[in-house]
Amino acid sequence: MILTVVIFLVVLSILVFVHESGHYLAARHVGVRVLQFSIGFPPKLWGKIVGDTEYLVSWLPIGGYVRLEGQNIEDENPDDPANYASKSILQRLYILVAGPLANLLLALVLMPLVYLIGVETSAYRLEKPILASTVEGSPAEKAGFEAGDRIISVGDQRIQSWRDLSESLGAEAVREPTVSFKVERGDRFLTLIVSSDHFLGEESFGWQPLIPAIVGRVGEGTPAEKAGLLPGDHLLSMNGENLSQWREIPSAVQRAADSDLAVEVERNGQKIVLKMRAELDTERQVWLIGISPPMVTERYGFGEAISRGTKRVWEITQATFSFLGAMLGGHGSMEAVGGPVKIGQVIGEAARLGVANLVFWMAVISLQLGIFNLLPIPALDGGHVVLLGAEYLRGKPLSSMIRERAQMIGFSLLILLLVFVTFNDISRLIN
Repeated sequence: MILTVVIFLVVLSILVFVHESGHYLAARHVGVRVLQFSIGFPPKLWGKIVGDTEYLVSWLPIGGYVRLEGQNIEDENPDDPANYASKSILQRLYILVAGPLANLLLALVLMPLVYLIGVETSAYRLEKPILASTVEGSPAEKAGFEAGDRIISVGDQRIQSWRDLSESLGAEAVREPTVSFKVERGDRFLTLIVSSDHFLGEESFGWQPLIPAIVGRVGEGTPAEKAGLLPGDHLLSMNGENLSQWREIPSAVQRAADSDLAVEVERNGQKIVLKMRAELDTERQVWLIGISPPMVTERYGFGEAISRGTKRVWEITQATFSFLGAMLGGHGSMEAVGGPVKIGQVIGEAARLGVANLVFWMAVISLQLGIFNLLPIPALDGGHVVLLGAEYLRGKPLSSMIRERAQMIGFSLLILLLVFVTFNDISRLIN
């Protein structure tokens, strides 16, 4: 938990630093005096004044800000060349959008890096999307999916692997109120229609991928290693119970519990039987023998990494705007919206899975941060852009009263949203 919190704060600080640096550099570029550059919100933890600017690290590490002279109503001075209020509408627009654009540029740098480093993923994700089973009473079962079904397409997108399915399904679900699946079942082809809501919330859809019972890794010092089990072994049975897929292994191990377990495996065309005894994981209260499914690392060259990374950023951007459109149209679910707690969980899990996963989620969150800040909410950059547009149409600045009220409403909306998503996050943890 402590490590997760530390990693979350470091990642968030990096993303905030990049965002505020965009505003800072743009302001300096057009000659606006920068009074404060802060990572975190007050009270102040540390500060140092260099030239006209006080650089701060503050106690509340959930954001940051750049304070420009003249951006607040009380210190506006259109006659001062270094004052924000003296700059043209285009110059102020440049300053406002520079923060979100910095986050977008960071995402465009980080995402290709993911493909250069290489992502370790379950080997089954590169296999054909064939269902092992569906959970009883789940949305998948109710939609008509059955064991043995092979998914051919999602919408008009042809599907070759579980990875293709995951990527296409996410984009389709936020774009359309329903998702159309083409399924191969024996010698028949079926079309199944499913509500997109099932893929936008936290609830599992309830289908189980067909994963062969082949050993990928054997933990050091585990019962499996001591018994002589090797990566690549094909598990055929446990204590006489036939195994046809990976998901049958845990239940077979639990039934054996603290007793001898006879594991029949196929290795290099020969069948052998290995004896072992599972060990109890006291924290989770489950019996384990110390094996995991096969994993593969997907790694690409420089040019292909840039191509794939850029395409992935574009897909996520499309999916984000589609989701926002669905929310405004009443088709989305707020269950899919996460706050600081959820983001912390995602970052912590990504860090445990490896550098590439952490970099991927940094790119995603940076992109979301840039898009979120462009929303037309008065307290955000997008809200300030809207006020600039109104000033342009009006031919002169809006009154101070209108701007103050807009800011109050904006901050109130942000606080309500923060409270809501945090409540959602905590509710998920409790449940």
